[in-house]
Amino acid sequence: MTGDVILDTIPYKLNGDTKATHLHVSIISRLILLLGSEAMVTVKQAATGAGILLLAVLLAFGILLVAELPALKVSNSGPASELMRVPITPGEFETPNRSFATVQETSLDDQDEVITLNIGEQHYAFPKRWMNGMGEHVVSEIYEDLPIAVTYCNESECVRVFQGMVGGEKMKIMQHGLADGHMAMLVDGIPFLQEAEDIPYDEYPFELMTWGEWKTNHPDGLVLTEVIHEL
Repeated sequence: MTGDVILDTIPYKLNGDTKATHLHVSIISRLILLLGSEAMVTVKQAATGAGILLLAVLLAFGILLVAELPALKVSNSGPASELMRVPITPGEFETPNRSFATVQETSLDDQDEVITLNIGEQHYAFPKRWMNGMGEHVVSEIYEDLPIAVTYCNESECVRVFQGMVGGEKMKIMQHGLADGHMAMLVDGIPFLQEAEDIPYDEYPFELMTWGEWKTNHPDGLVLTEVIHEL
């Protein structure tokens, strides 16, 4: 039995980690390692009985794992590395402009969870329930001259907050889709898993608490408002 493996002008990223999950794996000869970590590969290989055996040996020894791009950038160490590169369920949305209201103007259940930030002398609350709709998972705004991006995935319950340079523009972070139950984001046009450790922005401190607790402690705070989609 024969078969062809054809990878014509498709960008691939080499990866030697055998913990890859949900990975579309292709095995290519060891020579491809000489092309570097980003390769444009064109291969046509006839797999006879001997060829199949060779491929099995290469796979068994973990010589080469190749994931289809667009690859999600993750660090090579830490928990995020185990997520590796996984197929993306498309869900790309521009990050909308968001507005804020006072505590008195906001109606939430006391047990609703909010993401809270202190920026300068101002306290902010980002209700999770208003960050779990289509295109609502990233809030990128400028607060007192400081660009801040709050990101929340209701599938994995991951929350991360990033900060830019004082006086800079809004950070270009947007929702990209879902990858094996984790949010994928575009950061300055480059895809990352939300959990990736090498996203090129510093993190900003935040706390999670109930709406009832936060509004009691910060009656003068500002609250992210719900997005009202026009029909």
